[in-house]
Amino acid sequence: MLSAVAIGLRGFQFLFSVVVLGLAATLISGQVVGNSPTTTRYSTFTGGFGLIVAAVGVAGLFISAIPELIVLGLDALAGVFFIAGGIAWAIGLKGVTCSLNGDSTNNEYIAALNNELINQGSIDTSEGKGYGVYKDTTDINVAIERLAGNCKKGLSDEVMQFILFAIAIGLIVLGYIRMRKGGKTGSTYV
Repeated sequence: MLSAVAIGLRGFQFLFSVVVLGLAATLISGQVVGNSPTTTRYSTFTGGFGLIVAAVGVAGLFISAIPELIVLGLDALAGVFFIAGGIAWAIGLKGVTCSLNGDSTNNEYIAALNNELINQGSIDTSEGKGYGVYKDTTDINVAIERLAGNCKKGLSDEVMQFILFAIAIGLIVLGYIRMRKGGKTGSTYV
């Protein structure tokens, strides 16, 4: 029974890690001005690490040489990384809403435009500040669409990392239960 639950959690861990990695990679590839923000690059790390942990956990089902404590330790480490990533996105997107309208004087638009996580970079010019979301356009509606899309990707990345943290906690609890029931430290718990 525990193995079936663990397999399901590993499947979600793998799938959500792919989503975190993909969203962050999309945001990085859309960066126009300067380097992508650290939070976004960190999300590529957490997504990739989650994939590795999921693979090791699944491998532990078939390879008894992988100790339970190794898998348990990787799950704990992944949990720490995911909660840190989710918190970083939550702090970075604070004060930003993803539902924007076409009013350039709107405080929500201005907050989103000045948010480095979603504006695709900015640069000071002699004519004022330039933003990456305005690449190849001067149409505010195009920029707003890009900002809203990037905001939704960032928010999704945040939520997925919090979900992955919960999955890591679930896998740690399953591992602990397995070990309490007499699991051997030389065999895997999932």
